[in-house]
Amino acid sequence: MLLERPFMLLVSAEEEPHLVAPTFESGPYAEGPVQVKIHSWTDSEGPAVAISKAAKGAGLKGKWGVEGRVPFLYLDRLMKEASPKFRNAEPILQGMREVKDETEVKLLKKSASILSSAFGEFPAIIKEGLTELEVAKAATDAIYAKGATHVDDMLVQSGFRAADPHGLPTAKKIQRGEGIIIDVGATYEGYYSDVTRAFCIGENTEVERVYGHVLEANMAGIAEAAKGVRVGDVDGAARGTLKKAGLAKYFTHRTGHGLGLEIHEAPYIVEGGKERLESGMCFTVEPGAYIGGKLGVRIEDDVLVEGKEGVAMTNAPKDFGWWK
Repeated sequence: MLLERPFMLLVSAEEEPHLVAPTFESGPYAEGPVQVKIHSWTDSEGPAVAISKAAKGAGLKGKWGVEGRVPFLYLDRLMKEASPKFRNAEPILQGMREVKDETEVKLLKKSASILSSAFGEFPAIIKEGLTELEVAKAATDAIYAKGATHVDDMLVQSGFRAADPHGLPTAKKIQRGEGIIIDVGATYEGYYSDVTRAFCIGENTEVERVYGHVLEANMAGIAEAAKGVRVGDVDGAARGTLKKAGLAKYFTHRTGHGLGLEIHEAPYIVEGGKERLESGMCFTVEPGAYIGGKLGVRIEDDVLVEGKEGVAMTNAPKDFGWWK
């Protein structure tokens, strides 16, 4: 949980790892199996001395790679004690994490199972007249009840609001005849699953038409996923399906992203991508169509390359009308 207090791990090629951490957060690292030199500090002391000791102990000079989401606030404090040449470490770190080992696969499958099961509860939650916020709260509670460790931002978008691919729930009330998108990520023991399903309360022939094409694109993307296949080909299978239906211009994002310790990580299933899938890679397939001011539909599953084939780990129902 990164707050404003500097918290950083310095790992050099030669020296032992050095951790700078607030005293009240450093306990688990002192007791953990990984040997690190901990430099803790209190709010009264401030972090300067701890950072200085860690920088000297780690030999903080020359080229150092930085994980992509390190807050500048931390780096700014670090540069007051040393002058390393920072480089982007994301290609190395993401590459190390792309292929999951057996234990990670088990956790990912469990996470996907929990979230899939929770989606089965959502039709009883979605009711005409409820606000998006009320649906989001009830849906979040259902996911925790199924055994999730943590639930991330819950996206609930109804009617015209579903035409924006990412949008947090609001006080807007759900109305009959509207399409609804629910997109949520959840973890089990730190590993993410990410599922999206579209719903419709009552009848809407246009939502049903678009839904059918998006579902076909979702299934085409999953079917294309396999060991050795380029990520761009997976995207192309989904995008090509929507193109044939005349909906390609309404598909405004990549087909998917990797899953693991982060909800968005490598591999990225992007148009034209050259990276080839390997056994043990886990990622989403989530085509969508967003018609401004009217409606949006997105269907997302989590896929694992297991052996040579891509297999959907999520199994929440997705045929149109399953929620009735």
